[in-house]
Amino acid sequence: MEKYVMVIDEGTTGTRALLYNKDFQIVGQSYEEFTQYTPSEDRVEHDAEEIYNKSVEMCRKAMKQVEAAAEDISCIGITNQRATTVIWDKETGKPLCKAIVWQDTRTAERCAEINNSEWGKKCKQTTGWTVAPVYSSLMIEWLMKNDEKVAKRLQDGSALFGTIDTWLVWKLTGGKKHTISYSNASVTGSLNLQEGKWYTEFLDYLGIPIAIYPELAEDSGDYGETLPELFGSAIPITSCIADQHAALFAQGCRENGMAKLTNGTGSFLDLNIGENSVVMDGADTVVAWKINGKICYAIEGYAAVTGSAVQWVRDGLKFIKSSSEIEELADSVLDTNGVYFVPALAGLGAPYWDPFARGMIIGLTRGVTNAHIARAVLQSIVFSIKDIIDAIYDYTKTKVKDIRIDGGASNNNLLAQMFADYLDCRIVRPSSVEATSLGAAELAGLYSGFWKEEDLERAMVYDAEFSSQMEKELREKSYSNYKDAVKRCSGWMADK
Repeated sequence: MEKYVMVIDEGTTGTRALLYNKDFQIVGQSYEEFTQYTPSEDRVEHDAEEIYNKSVEMCRKAMKQVEAAAEDISCIGITNQRATTVIWDKETGKPLCKAIVWQDTRTAERCAEINNSEWGKKCKQTTGWTVAPVYSSLMIEWLMKNDEKVAKRLQDGSALFGTIDTWLVWKLTGGKKHTISYSNASVTGSLNLQEGKWYTEFLDYLGIPIAIYPELAEDSGDYGETLPELFGSAIPITSCIADQHAALFAQGCRENGMAKLTNGTGSFLDLNIGENSVVMDGADTVVAWKINGKICYAIEGYAAVTGSAVQWVRDGLKFIKSSSEIEELADSVLDTNGVYFVPALAGLGAPYWDPFARGMIIGLTRGVTNAHIARAVLQSIVFSIKDIIDAIYDYTKTKVKDIRIDGGASNNNLLAQMFADYLDCRIVRPSSVEATSLGAAELAGLYSGFWKEEDLERAMVYDAEFSSQMEKELREKSYSNYKDAVKRCSGWMADK
């Protein structure tokens, strides 16, 4: 019987399980969305129990597609949305509250307070991250101040904290493993990058007990075994890696200077910078992965609202019925007719770090149609990434000439061409944009012996390239107009 590597790909809006064969082909997969809870404008929450249950269900469905038994699964790899905070009872395994999602901005004012204190610079230099609502540590602090029940359980040691990878491993192993991969840990705002240890000085300042934190683990390694009753017999879990880091690995960006761009709910640019950590303004530094005792770092910038801006065009404006339809609508006009859209629906990330900014459409005239607005939305995705690339260049003087794109939105040919035009670089797209799950599969398979390192050279096949077709003057004028629009919406909610 053929053997497989199974991957649980835990996104921000849904759960996917995939089976990879020896030739890196996806032979079975199942996907289902889970509930998004938005009790107020600044809050985004998930039900961790629902996520776990759907993960198991999707795995069973994917296995059923190829009639695979547990014995046919060599190992499991997990990749996940990052920084989302889960708190649960360590005896019952039940979540004590809704998980706070990385898009949540309830801690925005606290972040501003910290950034204006001595801790702002100290945290940036130590964790590699500008203090922002994505910090899991600040989500925990918020719960300790605002949820008496959770605070008591965290203080008396009867509750545990973890990100989604921690939660899934803990549940799948029946509570035998309370771990977090280095890649995920580096996005919590709780890790000392240089030392590879929890940033206890900052956690003490926040009043968070270090005992609730999981054990740090290499991204490719032993994460225990699943409970036998889940899939028929125990299956080893041999990798956990944060989603953007997994895509960087799968895209072959395993050497210093190589970059990838993942376009999903948000868009994430990651540039491999090797074994020496560099902290810069305007972007974040993360642990790309830790394997065989060695840490590899990456510079990352993310735009929180890109694919979700397309969802807003679909669900909010109702211009389209499915997200994929935006390409045809936007391509039906030659330009935006002077319209600019700032995708600050949840504030602005790198390089602005302005949680109080709000989305804006500017340049409207009677000649503007839904097609022009749709095209402006796609254009804003590209400008969000250009902001990040320019910030990296200003610090490193390194021009990114080649970017490998992945994620569902990368199937949009118009968007891919816009990236090439406005970023003035070569864009390369793989034949499969499921790079995130492939990275988790590769790391799991390497540890289990399913693949050898040389096998990875044939894992990613590229099917399209895009190069700039735009004149420099038009590129610079359009981007200048966009930056003017950003200034006009900055800090909109600060005093409201």
